[in-house]
Amino acid sequence: MALGTYLLPEKARLAAALVCIGALIVLDVLSFRRRTMCPITFRRQTPKNLVFRYGNTRGALIWGLDTGLAVTTFRISAATWALIVLGLLNVAPWWQGIAYGVGFGLPIAAAILLVPPRPDREDGTSREPHWISGMLNRHRRFAQVVTLLTAVVGFVAVAQTVAS
Repeated sequence: MALGTYLLPEKARLAAALVCIGALIVLDVLSFRRRTMCPITFRRQTPKNLVFRYGNTRGALIWGLDTGLAVTTFRISAATWALIVLGLLNVAPWWQGIAYGVGFGLPIAAAILLVPPRPDREDGTSREPHWISGMLNRHRRFAQVVTLLTAVVGFVAVAQTVAS
């Protein structure tokens, strides 16, 4: 609403969304074929030493906030950008942001609350459970396919709306 995109005709907003989603799908296909991450995200990872600097609970919270900003770290897909575009164009429903936040926050909360703590090192710092990142990396290609298919379904839905 603050950008005033609601003042544009609906067909123009939908057409712009269609072009943007189409371009993002192309980027996702390219990154899938090259076995890379999304090419338009920042090439940074949330610092792992936050837990060492701020403790398990505060460090995890800061890590989750930084990661949850959606555009400040690596992403496997351009789907995040598609959601932002749909929101800015006033095409997506208001609850899209809540759904994204829940979909992103629940796994983080589960990792924080359910992963058993590992024994501390002799110097008092905690050890990182590396099996989590290994598991996520093993399933990355599957996640890329799922987000790509979701983007294609969204593209088709918007295309049908524009055509009608």
